[in-house]
Amino acid sequence: MTKLKIPDFKTLEEAADYWDTHSFADHLEETEPVEIEVSLDKRRIFLEIDTDISEKLKKIAQKKGQSYDKLINSWIREKIVQES
Repeated sequence: MTKLKIPDFKTLEEAADYWDTHSFADHLEETEPVEIEVSLDKRRIFLEIDTDISEKLKKIAQKKGQSYDKLINSWIREKIVQES
């Protein structure tokens, strides 16, 4: 039986199509162990934000050179400190 090799995918769609029809178990000999760290301290929640506010937040975050979600988290954290 010929051993399958994981192809070099050019797009995520190609990879998805491949893994939809192939088993990862057929490629175990091509893998190697890795160490990962998992943080269970954080939990994501989703908030409804008006589109116009969202666009303004994105622009402010970009000017500050940080991500949209980090900006929002820091502002919420500041407000909590003020209110406590």
